[in-house]
Amino acid sequence: MNSLIMKSMLVRSAVLITVVGLLLAGGCARYARNSDTLYEPSTAVRGGSGEVYIVIPENQQTQSSDIKRVLGTVSDGENRKIDDVVSSRSAAEIIQTALGLELKRTGYDVLPVTKRPDAERRVIDLTKTDIKLDQISELTNIKATCQVLMGMDVYIAGQLTRRLQYEATSTKTDIKDRDLLAGSALQEALQSVMLQATPELHSLFSH
Repeated sequence: MNSLIMKSMLVRSAVLITVVGLLLAGGCARYARNSDTLYEPSTAVRGGSGEVYIVIPENQQTQSSDIKRVLGTVSDGENRKIDDVVSSRSAAEIIQTALGLELKRTGYDVLPVTKRPDAERRVIDLTKTDIKLDQISELTNIKATCQVLMGMDVYIAGQLTRRLQYEATSTKTDIKDRDLLAGSALQEALQSVMLQATPELHSLFSH
């Protein structure tokens, strides 16, 4: 009986050593390289109506799903780069989509475009769209930090009405849901920005 127990303990120890060895050989915990995620709108604002155009530059419109945009880097515990964090969409497209979903939830008909319309419309021209999404991957955990910056010119009836800028940062640390951590940090930072922007935009469009 003692012999069987000893053999069982040795097997478990060997498995544990093998797993730890593989992790050490890899140099870091598993992480998500792709940050693509489906944005979930969070605003409680309601009562919007009519059309709103959201403009991003044409060169920020992705023409092929094969194109990958770099949003940040993955580093090890000693701050050495080991990979890139990528997305199939540009930062401008990600922010345009998130803002569009928030305004649709508020009640507006949203038209995403790459050129500002000439007619007298309600227009949000996204002049600054920056997303920086970095991860630090260590043996015991992984940390994701996302910074989102959104700047815009707001036009009403063809006139520049307001210049606005919003920013937010989200930091998350986990070991269990490492594949979801980058997307979760991006989602939270985007929501923080949109929760600032949506009420102010709705107030402008309602007057």
